[in-house]
Parts: sequence; C-alpha cells; structure tokens
Amino acid sequence: MFDMAAMLEAFQVVFALDTVLFIFIGVAIGVSVGAIPGLAHNLPMALVLPMAFFLPFHQTMGLLVGTYKGGTYGGSITAISFGTPGTPGAAATVADGYALSRKGKGIKALLMGLYASVTGDMFSDLVLIFVAVPIGLFAPRFGPAELTALYFLSLSLVVVFSTEDPGRGILSAGLGFFLASIGRDIITGSLRFTFGMRQLEAGIPLVPLLMGLFAMPEIINQIHVLLTKPELAGKFGEKAAQMAKKTKEQGLSLKEFLGCWRGLAIGSIFGTFLGALPGPGATLAAYTAHSTTQRFSKDPDYGKGALEGVAAAEAGNNATCGATFIPLLTFGIPGSSIAALFMAALMMEGIPLGPRVIVDHTATIYILFLLLLMANPLNLLVGRLLIPVYSRLAAMPAHIVWPVIAVILVLGTYAYSTRPFDIVIAIAAGILGYFMTWYKLPVGPLILAYLVAPLFEASLRRGLILSRGDWLYFLGSPISQTIWAITVISVIFFLRGRKKAEIATGE
Repeated sequence: MFDMAAMLEAFQVVFALDTVLFIFIGVAIGVSVGAIPGLAHNLPMALVLPMAFFLPFHQTMGLLVGTYKGGTYGGSITAISFGTPGTPGAAATVADGYALSRKGKGIKALLMGLYASVTGDMFSDLVLIFVAVPIGLFAPRFGPAELTALYFLSLSLVVVFSTEDPGRGILSAGLGFFLASIGRDIITGSLRFTFGMRQLEAGIPLVPLLMGLFAMPEIINQIHVLLTKPELAGKFGEKAAQMAKKTKEQGLSLKEFLGCWRGLAIGSIFGTFLGALPGPGATLAAYTAHSTTQRFSKDPDYGKGALEGVAAAEAGNNATCGATFIPLLTFGIPGSSIAALFMAALMMEGIPLGPRVIVDHTATIYILFLLLLMANPLNLLVGRLLIPVYSRLAAMPAHIVWPVIAVILVLGTYAYSTRPFDIVIAIAAGILGYFMTWYKLPVGPLILAYLVAPLFEASLRRGLILSRGDWLYFLGSPISQTIWAITVISVIFFLRGRKKAEIATGE
C-alpha cells in the first residue's frame, strides 16, 4: 500500500528549509525545557498547539515533534549532572548517570544518554513506520487479563531492582503502593488515605514526588556539607572542572557505545512495546528496561555508575516517542497526554484518526513519519552542541549551584500545576527520600510500584468485574498465559542465582 507520489510530496515538504528550521526550534525548546526540573515538555507543546490555526501543517507538526523529542531527551541532562530528573521519564537515569558524574565521568554519561536516546527513538520510529498496523492490531488484544499479567510482571521486577537485598526492595515497593493508593478509588470514587486533607483527594502527583525523592536528599546533603564542612564543598566542583578540560579524553568511544548493546537493545524493545500500549508511559518503560538489563548485565557497577544503565534507561525512555503514535494512528486512541496533544493538532487540520487514516490521508501521514525521522539527527545535533555547556555547570561553585537548584526545584514543582500544596508534597517526599537514603532503601522499587499500582489495580478489578469474581479469567488467553509463564520463570531463575551466590560466598 506504498504510494510513491505521496512519498515524493512528503519529501519535498519535510526537507524544505522552513520545515527543518521549525523542527530545530522545537528540539531546542524541548531540550531546554526538559532540562528544567518540574517543567514537563507537554507544557511548551500545549503552548505551540494553537499555532495550528495559522501555521501550515508541516510547520506546526515540526514544532510539536521537535519539542516532544527534545524534551524527552532533555530530562536526562539534569538527571546526570545533578541527580535531578528534568522529566519523570529520566528518573531511572539518575542512579547510574549521576554516579558517573560523581566519578568525574559526566561527559561520558551525557554522551551515552544522548546517543542512547536517539538510538531508542529511531528504533521506535522505524517500528511505527514498518509495522504500525500489525502492532496496532495486536495492542487492543491486551484486555484486563493480559494487562494484569503484564503489570504483575513489571512488579516482579522489583526483586530485580534489589538484587542485593530483596527485603529492602519489597519494603520500598510497599511504600510506593501506599502512595499510589492515596486519593479517590479508581472504581467507586470513594476517598482513601486522605486523612481528611482536601488537597490529597486527587492523589500524590508524580512530578512533585519525583522532585522530592531525587532532588531534595541531594540538596540537603550538599547544603549540610556547605554549612559543616565548607573545605570539602568545592572538591567535587574542582574535580569536575579538571575533567571538563579533558573533553577529548573523556569522550565516549565507539567501543564503549557498542559495549552497551544489551542495554540499548532491551531499552529500545521495551520502550517501543510499552509505548504502544495505552497507560504505561516513558517512566515505566525506562524503569522496566533498566531493571531488565540489570538482570543480564555483567557490569558490577550497574546501578552505581555504569554506562549500560544509562543506555538502557534512556533508550527505554525515548523509544516510547515513536511508539506513542501506533495506537493513535491505527485506532485513534491517545495512550498518553502527549498523544492527546498530537491528536488535537491532527483534528484541527481536519484529519480524523482511525484505521483508514493511512489510506485517506496518505501524504499527511508520510509527512508525519518523515518529521519523526528528521527530528532525530537534529536532536543529536542540538544535544551535542549543549553537552559541553551542561557538563561545565557541575564545575560551578557549590554555594551557588545548590541554592539555585533548590529555587528551580520549588519553582518547577509549582509551575507543574500551579498548586502550592505540590511544594509541600515535594518537601515531604524529600524527607522520605532522605530517610530512605539513610537506611539504604532503594528508590527504584518505590517509583515502579507507584506507577504500576493504579494500572494493576484497575485492570485487576475490571477483570474481576467482567468475570464475576472468577480468578481463572486471568489465565484465559494465550497472551496472559505466556506473560505469567515468563514471570514465574524469571523469579525461579533469580532465586536459583541468589542461592548459588550465597553458597559461593559461604553465607
């Protein structure tokens, strides 16, 4: 069903100077906004959307696509440089990325984050273009039974997150479950665990929670060092400054990049698959890819400063970009708020989405496909230009950097939904994160459980309603049976590996 005339028309439109310029502007805006903690990239996309009324289709979509892809990558910059994810999807990058920065390998981590982002993004774009219809037909087959099995598999990865101490991982996941249950019941609408506070009726927002858990503990530690041991406060900045002068020595080699093939492959596949399903999103894709890669990684520093960890998280995060369009273009189902914005832009152009959109608006869809592909090299270019700037930020004096980050954190948290109470949530989450760091509780299982718990609960309860309480309903399809089998096998292999490790160490 390839239309050569429509493809030639699309090439002429997309490779025109004005289209490339609009994509470039969008990428630059997206990267810059994505690097500011709290300011999710759907904000500038929402501001760009009204331009569809007076800009040509290709220019509007160029801005939107560029902003989307640039913002998705941009969140990794502050995640790596300061341990503060610019976007929720970059939260999984913090563990390895920030640890590498603390070791003086920030430029390596930033480059790996950039290259992995573009790799995962390009992979999902190609999947969208060549197998959009087959995957679009497969995704709706995931009903409550299949989704319950999928989310339970994701939750079982909590054990993988905490290979050193599964008990701490389970405790952390329990905290995530509790935080996710605060607010209104997803089926009945009744209030749960709000403790009489009206502000908690809508639940715990993701961005303030992430800002608090990841940024606040580090800010507290750094300010504590500034106040109690000022002679140590500048050492990291001095080390970063010295390393920044050795950019060529610190650059990421092709061998190092290819050595992370496992993380890149797993991240790209998981991100594309989860991105094609309504609900999971970039954050869950990044965490799932990161934890799955950890199960197969041979790097002893994984989770504590490994390039492969950055590669897996960023490939998984960005691979959702192209996959987001699969259910949107094939069935007119927006699987995320970002997809809803693109849906609105297409509808404003008079393009009804659904199974016949590729047939009825072939040239328009080809233009969108080429815009997605074109944004990747421009994202690479903009990121490459900005990495030297961001890598030198760590060399700034600590007494300037961390108070500024604290202010940006508060402003970004407030700007997310203009609710003053979100700042209170971020501070409370920061205190929780500080105590979790003190007692060596991993943050990853908490975030994964927080993300998966509402989806898991919704699919489980819908399944029970449809089956009238029959638990065998969740084993009723080949897809769900396969996922449950994978879950059981992965847990068995993990337990066997742990037992062998204990015998080898004589415990």
